[in-house]
Amino acid sequence: MASTLAEWTNKQVCVITCDGRSIVGIMAGYDQLQNLILKDASERVYSPDADPETVPLGLYVIRGDNIAIISDRDEEREASVNLDKVRAEPIESVVQNIG
Repeated sequence: MASTLAEWTNKQVCVITCDGRSIVGIMAGYDQLQNLILKDASERVYSPDADPETVPLGLYVIRGDNIAIISDRDEEREASVNLDKVRAEPIESVVQNIG
């Protein structure tokens, strides 16, 4: 994963956390544990009953063990979709059973 992360430094990324949060921002850095530093970060909060809310977070650190998915952002594709009108069920938390 680290070689892929190097390619995304200073680029827009979207992170889905294990607790179901959707956070977007510019990846400023990472370490060997895949802890991420995002600048100009914001959280997109989706609801089935209301328009999405964007919560500005600024400079934000996400622990590597809380990352479920990370992807680069296709800004051209996102521009073709009105994300201000998307409604969705919140993503449920990821549960890991180690026994």
